[in-house]
Amino acid sequence: MVYVKISIVVSRDIECDCTTRYNGLSHEAVFQRRFNPDANELYVDNPADVLDALGCCGALKLKSRNADGEVTIDEGSRVVAIDSTCSANGNEANRAAYGVYVGDTTPNCVSKLLDEDIPQTTQVAELVAVRVALRMAEQVLDAFIARGGNDDGDENASRISKILIITNSASVVDGFADWIYKWKENGFKTSNGKPVVNAEIFRELDTLISKFNHFHIPVWFGR
Repeated sequence: MVYVKISIVVSRDIECDCTTRYNGLSHEAVFQRRFNPDANELYVDNPADVLDALGCCGALKLKSRNADGEVTIDEGSRVVAIDSTCSANGNEANRAAYGVYVGDTTPNCVSKLLDEDIPQTTQVAELVAVRVALRMAEQVLDAFIARGGNDDGDENASRISKILIITNSASVVDGFADWIYKWKENGFKTSNGKPVVNAEIFRELDTLISKFNHFHIPVWFGR
């Protein structure tokens, strides 16, 4: 598996000196948050063309064709499908729920009701699902940082190379891939001058995504 070698300083600020890019990804590919399956030559007409699952645990992964023409699974990639539901959006008498799916037999799939003290809407549930998915991946990244950013002596150490979050929510995909840049410029206000709904969660997750990007790990959103 191809992974990045970095030198880091663990302190108040983390400095990163990338010497090898994850799987040869360009700077643009890392910071482009909208998933572009066309960039993978295995893609025909369905995002599933570039997905596969590990035989050992069923975890969803991205696959591609290497320089030798062989189709290989990127074991460092993380593919997560999320969804949410709420029988009556915004009605305090109702409860919203979310699901995080990472593979048929993995222990990390999640299906939960939202905490009662937060708004019960499908978008909040969807954003909480994004948070759960990214926090799970962050644990792997933090362990990598704690090891000094060098896994040469541990071939079995978990690694993160790419993260793909699949959702049917256009507002989540567009929010993180496009709108958030404008929101940050105008104080998280919409084009009509109104406060962005769920701005605090968007801010939190944008910061978390930037942490992955700092280590040249893309976080992509797709439908």
